[in-house]
Parts: sequence; structure tokens; C-alpha cells
Amino acid sequence: MMKRPRGIITVIFIVSFLAILFFVLTDDKHYQNVSMVMIIEEKAHYIEPGKYQKMWVVGSNANDPGPNKERFKVMIEDARIYNLIEEGKEYFVSFQGEKKMEDPEYLYTFGQIEIPGGTQMAGEGVIKD
Repeated sequence: MMKRPRGIITVIFIVSFLAILFFVLTDDKHYQNVSMVMIIEEKAHYIEPGKYQKMWVVGSNANDPGPNKERFKVMIEDARIYNLIEEGKEYFVSFQGEKKMEDPEYLYTFGQIEIPGGTQMAGEGVIKD
């Protein structure tokens, strides 16, 4: 009689292990968060008339003097942000990257961008007194 409960416990353990393994192995996305002072090396866009527009910047860590520093292509969703960014300027940025297993590179998007040492206003502005 003791063999039957032991067999059921073994089967439950194996099924649980396989379920956990399945969920771990099927998550095919990887995520990366980056914060740095970035120097904007390139600012570009592509417009597909009547359909969409893509805007992005390419930059690297302004504090890395090495010749082989990593460059990041960061996509921009809001044209107002794109219009304010200038090539050759430094910005404090944080951005997030997402990549599927089959993708060669991360797709980065801005979370925050500001001028180093600049001020940030908070709250709502008044239009009329």
C-alpha cells in the first residue's frame, strides 16, 4: 500500500518540475535597463507617408573615452522629444531594451532624458492668471 502514495507523489513532482521548466524555457524575451550620460552621435528618422514615422538617435556613454565604446540606437515615440534632441550634445538618459531570442539586437526606447545639471519642472502650469 505504501507504493501507491509514493508513486503519486513522484508523478506530481515530475509534472510540477516539467511545468516550471516549460515556463522558464518558453519566455523568449530578454530585457535590459541602461542609465548613463549619453552623447548623441546621430539623429535620424524615416517617414512612410500616410502610414508611420520612425525616429531614433544613436549615442554612446559620454564618460567612456575608449575607442571601442558601445553604441546604442534608441527609438523615440514622441516627435516633440525628437525635435528637442541635438547631435553632439550630452544628455542624462535611461532607456529600456527588449529582445526576443531570435533577434540579434535589443530594441531600446527612452524612459527618461534630461540635460545633465539642468532643472526639471514638476506640476501643472497655469495658462491664465
